Amino acid sequence: MTNKPTLTIKRRTFVVMLLVGLYDVLLLGRLADIQGLQSAYLKKRADQIHFRGVPLAPFRGKIVDRNGRILAGSHHAYSVYAIPVQTRKHRDMEAVLLSTMLQLSQAKVQKRLSRRQGFVWVKRRISATELESVRSQLAALPGVYLITETARSYPQGELAGPVVGFTGIDNQGLSGIELTYDKYLTGKPGSIQEEYDVTGQSVAFAQTRVISSVQGDTVELTLDDHIQWMAERACEQAMIQTQGKSVSIVVMHPKTGGILAMAQRPSVNPNHFRDYSPKNYRVLSVSDAIPPGSIFKPVTLAASLEEGTATVNSQFFCSGFKNVLGRRVNCWRPQGHGAENLAMVVKNSCNVGFMDLGLGLGVDNFYRYLEKFGLRNRTRIDLPGEALGLFPAMKRVTALDLAIMAFGQTLTVTPIALLTAIAAIANDGVLLTPHVARRILGPQGKVIQEMDGAVAGRPISPEVARIVQRMLVGVVGEGTGKLAQVPGYHIAGKTGTAQKVINGRTEKGTYISSFIGFGPVPHPEVAVIVNVDEPVGAFYGGQVAAPIFGHLVRNIFRYLKLPPTEPVKPPPKGEPAMVPSLVNLDPETAEQDAAAFGFPVQFVGRGKVVVDQSIEYGGYRPAGTVLHLKLGQNTRIYLEWVAVPQFRGLTAEEAAHLAWELGINVRPRNSGAGTVSRQEPSSGTEVRAGTAVDIWVG
Repeated sequence: MTNKPTLTIKRRTFVVMLLVGLYDVLLLGRLADIQGLQSAYLKKRADQIHFRGVPLAPFRGKIVDRNGRILAGSHHAYSVYAIPVQTRKHRDMEAVLLSTMLQLSQAKVQKRLSRRQGFVWVKRRISATELESVRSQLAALPGVYLITETARSYPQGELAGPVVGFTGIDNQGLSGIELTYDKYLTGKPGSIQEEYDVTGQSVAFAQTRVISSVQGDTVELTLDDHIQWMAERACEQAMIQTQGKSVSIVVMHPKTGGILAMAQRPSVNPNHFRDYSPKNYRVLSVSDAIPPGSIFKPVTLAASLEEGTATVNSQFFCSGFKNVLGRRVNCWRPQGHGAENLAMVVKNSCNVGFMDLGLGLGVDNFYRYLEKFGLRNRTRIDLPGEALGLFPAMKRVTALDLAIMAFGQTLTVTPIALLTAIAAIANDGVLLTPHVARRILGPQGKVIQEMDGAVAGRPISPEVARIVQRMLVGVVGEGTGKLAQVPGYHIAGKTGTAQKVINGRTEKGTYISSFIGFGPVPHPEVAVIVNVDEPVGAFYGGQVAAPIFGHLVRNIFRYLKLPPTEPVKPPPKGEPAMVPSLVNLDPETAEQDAAAFGFPVQFVGRGKVVVDQSIEYGGYRPAGTVLHLKLGQNTRIYLEWVAVPQFRGLTAEEAAHLAWELGINVRPRNSGAGTVSRQEPSSGTEVRAGTAVDIWVG
């Protein structure tokens, strides 16, 4: 008898047991993987299947000015949503009810309720009337629910509208600061989650989970709402007085690079941004590169002094033109300026002198200083859509190109880039990165990030910067920028008048009038650029933009309570003196300002503010001439809606004066004589201040 079968059985049994053991190990391993390693993941997958979440929007972070005043905030709003699977038994009836209550088409509601989704919006941000209607009918609308959301609001309206920007239906930033700092402002969304069965119906004694949303961070801007209002009003007044195509003003703090004000017309009210053209959403001083004209000259001057190709003792001669490569390039003054030193070249804004400076620098050095002043690159300001200035390709630049670029033509820069460069001169040669956001604050007020004072370079030495400052003070004190004077303060500045380039060609008779400057010197607190696009009538920067600058800076200094830097010396009686702007000042301040310019005043009527003056601001009269100031109770406000008056029956002159009093314009459509016979829009129509009313005379 043999034991072979027994061995075979044992071997087979061993193999079977081994396979069973391996299977058990695999099974236990898989069980450990499911219950241990993948448990969290699988639970999450299961919850996604039988838990359905309704989004819980966070409060978007606030945008505030440097004084804490809210420019953008959030408030509660109600929206209607549906769970389509729960509406299938009553879908037709619900579509009729919802379309009636929410002012939607029945087909659109039916389509939304029929979607194969767990959650659909029926209508977002419903009105108070719609809310009451839906609330009263919720019992008849199974599967339809109300939820509280958040909506954006802008309590200051148009104030810095393009800069602050606006958000979309989901509170996502679409423009301005809202877009740039969207990741900080958005916050973290939450949700309300409830259990449902496989058919999509609510489970009895279902578990409900609430994941709380987290409010977004606060963005504190460098803007000062008081200075911003001053700049907004200056823009509105400039639009009325010049009838320009657009006006932009930027006020910068040269020691930090922070923007104190950035105003423009046309503008936008973020609360109603859909009512405006998308062109109004742009921040003009950031998105538009323009020919700077003579306000570019301080860059050429600073580069020449820093490089040593010119000194304060350099001598020049202007005959009214200069021949470069066989082409005659004229100075703005046809008869020329004659013999001049460097300070006189700057004071007179002499094109011939600046051509000599540019040619003395040479192409390589000229372009090197463009780089050093940051003009060939974007400034990296924290606003979307920044444009890049255009310059001829360096390797193709001729002596003629260089001569013309030296006084600000055949090149373009954005106003913010040029203001940043001039602010470097005001800041003793230190170039800073411009910015609108000052710091980011967490929901509890903790500082997350600071933005002030980021150094971008040092294009010139402090010594050269101070020389340029003194020469630019001469421009305002005795040169082309006299209308920018501020009594009691040294102001540095430069006027500019540039012909516009349209479709690649210089357009005759179409100008951009500009002024750029800073003060008080020697310790500037503000640097300002003013641009008026296509002013009607007077177009020189010294006539158009300089008075806007002077009036605005006087108000800013008064607000900042800056002490005078020099004694106020009224001009001698009989000497030509500039008439100051006294409108909207209280009688005491108006009398003091008028005296500083050499004019006694006589008040007419009673009131707490000056509402009109007998001689227009910016004109010249012999010192000692009496100014008659009309008093009233209310300041002339240019930022509100006004009713168009009845112009019919008035002469064109009377109509123009009445329109000016109200803050609107009149635009004669014919050259007839007599009185106004027709007007559009008609009397009583509400229009924005600055609107032009068409009139027909005769």
